[in-house]
Amino acid sequence: MAIGGGRRTWRRGLRRAWPPLLLLLVLLYFGIQAMRGERGLYAWLAVQDDTRDLQGELERLKGERVRLEQRVQQLRQESIDPDRLEEELRKLGYAGPDELIILEPNDEDAPPP
Repeated sequence: MAIGGGRRTWRRGLRRAWPPLLLLLVLLYFGIQAMRGERGLYAWLAVQDDTRDLQGELERLKGERVRLEQRVQQLRQESIDPDRLEEELRKLGYAGPDELIILEPNDEDAPPP
């Protein structure tokens, strides 16, 4: 009788324990998904890093755009700067028949030291 009574006690304990155990497993699953899931904390942090990097790139491109707009404005017919026009024409290879063009390498074109 001790064996049969122990088995019933064990089954009764199992019946009482399975709902909290199931709840624990469900909470564990959702906790892991909240951290590592497709839209979890780690994914959110990665998006924040990407956003920060892209904001820096955007600021750099805005600065470059302003610089290019200034160069274009200097080449407009209404406000043309003769020196700027001559500089741009020489970069394109235009020269007078009696002129010689000597090109200097840019910093980007220079060989490494």
